[in-house]
Amino acid sequence: MTKLLSGCRGLVVGVSGAESIGYNLARDLTVMGAQVAATYRPARRISVAPLLESIGIEQHAQLEATDDVSIGAAFSQLGAALGRFDFLIHTCVHVPEGLLSRPLTGVSRDEFNTVLDASTYSLIALCQQAAPWLARSRHPRVVTLTSASATRLTPNYHVAGIAKAALGATLLDLAGELGPRGVLCNAVSFSLVETAGARRAVGEQNIAATRAALKRRAPTQRAVEPGHVSRAVAFLASPLCENTTGETLTVDGGYSRVYL
Repeated sequence: MTKLLSGCRGLVVGVSGAESIGYNLARDLTVMGAQVAATYRPARRISVAPLLESIGIEQHAQLEATDDVSIGAAFSQLGAALGRFDFLIHTCVHVPEGLLSRPLTGVSRDEFNTVLDASTYSLIALCQQAAPWLARSRHPRVVTLTSASATRLTPNYHVAGIAKAALGATLLDLAGELGPRGVLCNAVSFSLVETAGARRAVGEQNIAATRAALKRRAPTQRAVEPGHVSRAVAFLASPLCENTTGETLTVDGGYSRVYL
């Protein structure tokens, strides 16, 4: 496992803190041999930059996923530092605090667009800027993160689930557009992992109850942990993944395959 990404270089977009999926990915892909660069929102630079450096990630930059100028500056800096991107990992999601506690019919147009812009359109914007750096790779890969809430009714998750559904459709079109250039575009869908972002979005009690229910019903009898997600992403980001694109790899202990 430690050599799966040996010689690979790539970018993880969306590290928000030590408990974020983005941080776990950046750390674990580094352990697997990759040279990893990472980005974070400008407001998190002071806390996240030292965190990344503490695990050996020296190339990092601030990036606001809803700002094309910010994306362009970060990609110019990190692309030049790495020389190429063998993989681009998109973990961006943003839901204004308190939004999911309100009914969907109480969400304004601007609030809805804010979530879709940061969580879905950002993948298109990142692929636009990553194109010249991915073109330098012999095995370019794009991987994004989604969840079962893209296709299933999930209480207290409405706009976030809609954004994930749109992200899945976006991924398919990107796979079709970028496939002839050799870029494989895939996703990992995983059941609820306890992160700081999840606690803000749905609450700690809901997380505990949901993870317990998932564990009971999953054939593996195990709740999903960040490392499970990292290893699935690593495969899709690696040269080992060949001629597979537009796919979503589900990591949920088999929960989604259980009928009763």
